[in-house]
Amino acid sequence: MFNSSGGSYEGVNSNICQTCGSVTFQHEASSSSKKKGITYVILGWLFFAISLVFMPLLFGVGAVFMGIMTFCERSQVHGSILTFFAATGLILGSLFSFMVSGTFLI
Repeated sequence: MFNSSGGSYEGVNSNICQTCGSVTFQHEASSSSKKKGITYVILGWLFFAISLVFMPLLFGVGAVFMGIMTFCERSQVHGSILTFFAATGLILGSLFSFMVSGTFLI
């Protein structure tokens, strides 16, 4: 953007006030990055809980996938913890399903 009074170019999305020249802070970017990937976290823990009692192969694999997506999109620590618990839930749910019904599918 060209400033006709000063003869210089100004950035359109810069963090400097166009009227007074003071530095402004952008708070929207930081708050939106914390909310990024919250769906993966919620679905991951929900799938983990469901995989312990119902269709562990389906919901366990879904929980592991959500843990990996949480690791990539939101937080590496939370994603690692979720992936570990999801894999554990997949194994325990499969063993519990096999003990109760004799099959790994239900």
